[in-house]
Amino acid sequence: MEFDLYEQGKELLRNDDNIEWIDKIICWVKKESGYNIYIFQAIVENQREIEKYYETITASIATEFQSTLEKAIERWNIYLVFECKESVDWKIRLKVEQDKFAVRKVVWDNLKEEEMKDKEYIRKRLLCFEINEKSEKHENKDELIKRIEENDLELYKILQKKDLTLDKKVALYVGDGINE
Repeated sequence: MEFDLYEQGKELLRNDDNIEWIDKIICWVKKESGYNIYIFQAIVENQREIEKYYETITASIATEFQSTLEKAIERWNIYLVFECKESVDWKIRLKVEQDKFAVRKVVWDNLKEEEMKDKEYIRKRLLCFEINEKSEKHENKDELIKRIEENDLELYKILQKKDLTLDKKVALYVGDGINE
């Protein structure tokens, strides 16, 4: 199905209250059979911008966009993806991703410029799931790490975080809370 830019989504959010962050937003639509999935991409410089804007952007999407959708399946298939060039502290990531108000939120950090501007990157990372049933043994740890990097960049980046215990890495990956 189609995955395209959806300017109307961004325009519905545009008002005097949102001037500070509206130009950081790109809206995409994934057309499915009988309904659409909407993705609001917020390209930010650092975690301070995520903390500063995530509640306001979420509220704006809820009141200005989500409330206009007629199909329930569309109202509950809205994503807000924060893409950040810098590393984002796991506590901030969890606070944002665990916030269940209005839309599903994800935070992707340590991104390259080309990843942040690539519609295929966001489509594949957010919406494409590949399950391979065959099991392979990896004798070489480096080979396994390279395979993880190629197939699941999010898992790879989490595994590279040296400041987290394995339990915290697992919790971060599966989206459960991390006990502080």
